[in-house]
This record gives sequence, C-alpha cells and structure tokens, in this order.
Amino acid sequence: MTVRKRKKKHRMRGNRTHGGGNTKNRRGSGVRGGRGRAGGHKHKFSTYMHDFGVKKRLKPKTLKQKALNLEELERRIPEWIEEKKASREANGVIIDGKKTGFFKILSEGSINEKIILKNLKASKKA
Repeated sequence: MTVRKRKKKHRMRGNRTHGGGNTKNRRGSGVRGGRGRAGGHKHKFSTYMHDFGVKKRLKPKTLKQKALNLEELERRIPEWIEEKKASREANGVIIDGKKTGFFKILSEGSINEKIILKNLKASKKA
C-alpha cells in the first residue's frame, strides 16, 4: 500500500516564506537577472555566454583493441579448436583474429608449437 504524503504547501503553512528564503528572493524575473538570455552581453556574460556560438560535438568512438599474451594464447588453443575458431593443420595451428575477437599478440610467455596468425597484429618481441 502506498504511503500518503502531505503536500509541500500544506506542510509549509505558518512558515511565512514557504522555503523561499528571504522574501526579496521570491519576486519576478528581476531576481534572476531577466528571463532566458537577457543580459548575455552585460551582467550574465560570464555565466551563460562562455560557450555561445560554439558548436559542441561528440568525440568519435575509439575501438578498444583487445590484446593477448603468448602464454594466454597457447592456453586457449585447445578451446578455440573445439569451438572451430582455430584449426590444426600439418604446418601448424591457424588462428583467425576475427573469429577469436583479439587484435594483437604481446610477447609475455613462450609457445611450444608453430602458429600461423590471420587478421592479427603482433608486437616486435612476439
């Protein structure tokens, strides 16, 4: 069941300013220095007009490239062969970067079998 809440105007009865601070602050738009962009080149210049006339745009999305170390690569080979993301042939294991979802091979660790990389970058040390 919903809880019934008294409206603010009823809660503020007997409070004189009803949460508005000093009574001077509850007058017309003169309190806020005019409506909208009024005074943009005078009293509101620094507040509102610092980005006037500037077109804001989003930065282009950068594709995050996933990398993989040699030791991790060797550990995942049997798993990828099972999932048909890699294949074992006479001249070595062929790994396709697009199927595995990786972009680059890094040099940490070592491998024991011959590997042929397709659609993959490799660091100088790797």
